Parts: sequence; structure tokens; C-alpha cells
Amino acid sequence: MNSRGYIFPAVLVFCLIFSMLTAHQLLIYLGEKQFLTAQREQLQLGAMIEKSSRQAISNLEKNKDTPTRIVFDQGVVDCVISMGDPRAIEIKISASLGNHQTKSVVIYYNSETKSITKWVEGAS
Repeated sequence: MNSRGYIFPAVLVFCLIFSMLTAHQLLIYLGEKQFLTAQREQLQLGAMIEKSSRQAISNLEKNKDTPTRIVFDQGVVDCVISMGDPRAIEIKISASLGNHQTKSVVIYYNSETKSITKWVEGAS
């Protein structure tokens, strides 16, 4: 069987197919790793915004001053409160991570009913 030369081309084809499958799996792994990293960063930003909004609303209910900058282990949150009408207090929250990933939220809070009337993500 080897006298006709079937073994060497068959091994080359097998190695080529195996190499292509390995490269394909590696590309899938890298894509999923990048996706999971982006998801983790988005979840961290969301958690920081949620904690900051709870603190800002709690400080509004207690008539305390809200800090304009809150520092977390993952990043920094900037908070600006605009008090025009007590029924429509505007809270602007912008969170950013160390790698310059950012997320912004505008919250409209009614202090008479003590409820959030509107939550707008991606607003500046």
C-alpha cells in the first residue's frame, strides 16, 4: 500500500484538517473571551450606577448633600443633581471604568411621591 504513496498525502490532509479545526476553535474562544469581557464591564458600570443612584436618592430623602464624585474599586461615578421643581428632580449619573468605558443615566425623581418617574440610559 505504501508503494503507491497514499500514506504521506493522507497524513498531510489529516494534519491540514486538524490545523484548520484548531484555528477555528481558537478564533471562537478569542471571540467569546472578548464578548465576556465586554459583558463584565457593562455589568460593573450598571452596578456602579445603581449603587450611586440609591445613595443619591437616599441623600435626597434625608436632605443631605450628595457627593459629586464617588470612587469605587472598578472606576469613578460623577453625579449632578438639578433641583428645579420638587416634583421633577433631575439626577445625572455618569460612570467610567479605568479603561475609559463609560455609561450615563438621567433619573427623574419626584420627591413628593418618593419615586422615580423616568430613567433614561445613554443620555448625556
